[in-house]
Amino acid sequence: MLHAILQLTAKRGTLTFEEVARELSISAALAESLFVELERHGYLKSIAPACGVSCGGCGASKSCGFIKGLRLWAFTEKGAAAARRLADDPGRAHDHELGL
Repeated sequence: MLHAILQLTAKRGTLTFEEVARELSISAALAESLFVELERHGYLKSIAPACGVSCGGCGASKSCGFIKGLRLWAFTEKGAAAARRLADDPGRAHDHELGL
């Protein structure tokens, strides 16, 4: 399931827990816990806003996750490399080389 999340986020970019849950037929709470697990393994990192502007005050306000209180994640170098390998060869989804 962790591989599926890496593949999905690499393919689609920005996703909410609800979108991941719907795509993988799991609960949003489980999706969030899987993101936490990917962070624990070093594939994702939680990010904070860097703009320093109060939410709603800039041109990105319609797409900024902090307006809705969402937690944002970004690939680490390790996560981006794993996502590229999975995108190049989806059959590797069960490959233990990825460490998941």
